[in-house]
Amino acid sequence: MKSLISPPALGLAFLFSASLAVAAPDRLQRPSPMSDAASRSALTSIQTLPDGQVMVGDSGHILLLGADGRVEQAQVPVDLLLTAVHFVDGQNGWAVGHDGVILHSADGGKTFFQAEDGNEINALLNESAEGEVKRLLEDKAAHPDDSALSLALENAQFAVDDAKAATAGGASRPLLDVWFRDANQGWAVGSYGVLLSTVDAGRRWQYQSGVDNPDRLHLNAILGLADGTLLIAGEGGRVYRSADNGAHWQTPITLGPASIYKLLALKNGNVLATGFGGALFTSYDTGATWHALVNPVKAALYGGQQLVDGSVLLAGQGGVVLYSDDGEHFKVWRLSSRLPLLGVGQMSASQVALIGSAGLKVQSLAEIKEHLQ
Repeated sequence: MKSLISPPALGLAFLFSASLAVAAPDRLQRPSPMSDAASRSALTSIQTLPDGQVMVGDSGHILLLGADGRVEQAQVPVDLLLTAVHFVDGQNGWAVGHDGVILHSADGGKTFFQAEDGNEINALLNESAEGEVKRLLEDKAAHPDDSALSLALENAQFAVDDAKAATAGGASRPLLDVWFRDANQGWAVGSYGVLLSTVDAGRRWQYQSGVDNPDRLHLNAILGLADGTLLIAGEGGRVYRSADNGAHWQTPITLGPASIYKLLALKNGNVLATGFGGALFTSYDTGATWHALVNPVKAALYGGQQLVDGSVLLAGQGGVVLYSDDGEHFKVWRLSSRLPLLGVGQMSASQVALIGSAGLKVQSLAEIKEHLQ
């Protein structure tokens, strides 16, 4: 069985190792501590909202950064590492993290409540795995010589064992990304191939087993496109694509051996995929085919954003920031501290918010552009 702290968790294992110790049983019940130093603690994900930035990170911290530079800490009911955040508008947003936690806010990120956790996810996995074994046993009885059915049944029985082992271990499955199409329909992905979906704003979640991932590789990122296409990326350079809003999933494409950590949709319809070792790809056809881009550095790339003027900033290992004015040709700038960066948010035409292992840094765009190499 793979370790929960292997590379697919976006390098969070080695960036924030203190957060990966075995969680105390009450971390799902213990509120995130309010702290004046929260903006200097590890932050993992950022999104630009109409009135500022929302960021999530270690110890359940969720922060709101206003246009005036003031930071407000949200009320959060859990004290554990959060890995991703996604708002569909200025009010409705979700955050996910370790122990399978899913949080929801309906007030623009000021307060969050818990919508799901790893214990409930384990129950969903058990139900799905046992149902699949039952179905395959019936098929096998009708077709006893079908070798493909035999293999599928073996994998399904292993999935049952895995689900039972996970249940015995408690709420231990990290979720790594979340994306909502609107205020009701959304998806979350995570370790060991977990894919969840909801159609009622997260009040109820379902486990999705239609993705071709028999080895249960970790799923690191999910992104929806305007035409209904859904993309998932993860361990082993795999990209999974659905052309019908998740109803069916095509055979995965392997971009290379490096895990993919981030999917980014651009205004011109192109999609970027970034990952370990400087992996950098683009798709011109909503993820049907992919093309490698030239990356001036080999650093892992963890996050990014397209700015209002159409330029693109990507953030990564060693304080790396990649800049492109066309989304295809990149130059590099490095943070002087060389500390890992995990995300970018645009504060204004002249400033961006960089987040990472050292928390939040407000950075001048002019300085980045001036020192590009």
